[in-house]
Amino acid sequence: MQDTGIRDRMNKKKYLDRKILFSCLLHFSIGFEMGGFQAVLRTMAEFFSLERIDSGFLVSAQYVGIILMPALIGRIADRVGKKRTLVVFMLVFSIGAFIVGVSSWLGIAVLGLLFIGSGYGVAESVSTALLGDHYKENADRYINLSQAFLCIGAVAAPLVSSLTFFLWRWVFLSSSAVCLVSLVLLLSETGFAKVMHTSDALLLDKSLIQSNLFRLFFITMLLYVGMENGFGYVVETYFYDSFRSSWGAYAISLYWSAMALSRLLSSTVSSNLYVQLKIRFTAITLVYIVLALSTSPVLSLILCALIGFSFGPIWSFIMALAIRNYPEKTASVTGLINSGCGLGGVLFPILMQLVPLGKGFVLLAAAALAAGVCIVFAARQDRAMLYIAKN
Repeated sequence: MQDTGIRDRMNKKKYLDRKILFSCLLHFSIGFEMGGFQAVLRTMAEFFSLERIDSGFLVSAQYVGIILMPALIGRIADRVGKKRTLVVFMLVFSIGAFIVGVSSWLGIAVLGLLFIGSGYGVAESVSTALLGDHYKENADRYINLSQAFLCIGAVAAPLVSSLTFFLWRWVFLSSSAVCLVSLVLLLSETGFAKVMHTSDALLLDKSLIQSNLFRLFFITMLLYVGMENGFGYVVETYFYDSFRSSWGAYAISLYWSAMALSRLLSSTVSSNLYVQLKIRFTAITLVYIVLALSTSPVLSLILCALIGFSFGPIWSFIMALAIRNYPEKTASVTGLINSGCGLGGVLFPILMQLVPLGKGFVLLAAAALAAGVCIVFAARQDRAMLYIAKN
């Protein structure tokens, strides 16, 4: 009993130490920028005299950085050190957000958004690898906790930005300030496990891309983030077109809030990650099918919350499995997978615009089913690799 009490107190201290606080604040700043950018995009487009269709140019500028930089920098982070890399790209994110927040010229704003995307993508993937290196077996719990704060930031920003006195610039300036606070916490923390990899290990990056297990993780993450973004960008339109209802904003808030709650709950317990992923992708498939058939705004609102709750820890679970299977190059793995996030995040909103809304939800159901199949094969591949390693 005494040992159990000591372990519980140690676990509580882990949640309160600077490593976790830094990660939670960093992800809150990323989520605040992400949710806030979506909320103020129309206002920004009006400020820069852009047509509605041209406002996608601003989103694309950010996603260029998110897609390219994590894959390129992950390998370097494994060589020179993850903390050093993180410091640089947290500064890149903060500077980019500041530039957008003070810019009055479109070209400068686009440059700032490119900085934001680069800093966002690398900071998220490298901080995840850093937590994985340090917390090993419990990595999924702490990654989930930090991702929960990303959701909280994504919920908070639209609510704050809806206040009449809140200017669109403040979304970016606030994100920049919070990121700098988290950077101070990171610089003051010396207890991170120093997992450095040699150049010989880095030469295996080609074999990493050729690994069937890695490919399955990459495809699953691409499909997951594609579903997340594809759904998020059409919810408001769906409620208005289908029900002539303004409940879309409530649906988005419920969606993100349920996701945050799910991630917080998942951060308190350990479980079989493959089993959890199979269950969640099956549930998502069914919920999307019901949503495609729904004729009630109340039912659709409930289903949006269920989708967010089911999505919950999926991102963290996939990253934790990748880190566990490739411990010798964690930043390379998380960087490449994060680039898959960016690809999915760009492709699926486009696909959702090309099909009618009802069929769009069927498309997302098919993507969830495909992701579940990938996880089934990944679990088999993982077991086969473990059997080979033991024998």
